[in-house]
Amino acid sequence: MRYRLFIIVAMTLLSTAVRAQQIVFTPQWTAQSQFAGYYVAQEMGFYKDAGVDVVIEHITSSELALSHLQSGKSNAITMMLFDAIYHIGQGVEMVNILQTAQRSGHVIVVRNDDINKIEDLRGKKVGTWKSNFNQLIQIMDLDKKLEIRWVPFIQSINLYISGAIDATMAMSYNELYQIHSSGFEDKKVFSMSDIGYDYPEEGVYISRDYYEKYPDKAKAFAEASRRGWEWAHEHPEEALDIVMKVIAKEQLPASRNHQKWMLDEVLKQQCAPGESKPTFNLDAKKVGELNELLIRHGRISKEISVDKIQGR
Repeated sequence: MRYRLFIIVAMTLLSTAVRAQQIVFTPQWTAQSQFAGYYVAQEMGFYKDAGVDVVIEHITSSELALSHLQSGKSNAITMMLFDAIYHIGQGVEMVNILQTAQRSGHVIVVRNDDINKIEDLRGKKVGTWKSNFNQLIQIMDLDKKLEIRWVPFIQSINLYISGAIDATMAMSYNELYQIHSSGFEDKKVFSMSDIGYDYPEEGVYISRDYYEKYPDKAKAFAEASRRGWEWAHEHPEEALDIVMKVIAKEQLPASRNHQKWMLDEVLKQQCAPGESKPTFNLDAKKVGELNELLIRHGRISKEISVDKIQGR
């Protein structure tokens, strides 16, 4: 009896130790080309080569990756830089270990033909995501005194298609494709980049606890993820094959054409303006500008420095 109990305790401790060093990574949405580099790193053995045991666990469309990080279900997540600065300012303990997107993918797609400039959105009904990605656009609204009437949605473009709203927020790599595919290719699109809000977006964030306990693992995870993205830049069609394999495993509906559009857009946004290759670096100037916006609009009380974001 004692021997059996000893075996059970030993196996539990071993399982806990393995789990502790394992990196559970949760992208901020369901499986798609937005996360191609991580799928590549897993499929091509880059994580294994780096000595890290990575488990990629997706959220559902009604969940937030951040909640998984805060609850301890995940060690690492992807998140927009703007949201990350805000949440770090609110006391969330996480560290940016890889900055992937250098440009904004946010766009506003107009539904009504009488909207020709951003000021024409004043007082209009504009669709926006219900639970995420909307802080920067709300600040844009305040900056330009547009008094937009925001209409929340989770992931559908039905409000736009039906004409229930005057315009909608969209990602250039996702909802914009869906809108074009629904017969609205000729509608005006305002890019956040073009109206003065071109900021780095997605990056990889790891819990500060894991980062401090296993710094070598965190670094290896970041480097292998970067290697996955670099491979995707060099082999986009093969990377797309890997994405479609992951989507099939997750049993999600997806068209290859849409995923190709998404991958092309995501890879472009990983390159800074005027650059043809990604740097994966965090731009200190852009971080300063985002801090200014957040402080001016009362979202954070003090500056969150690049050093703090990167755990230094």
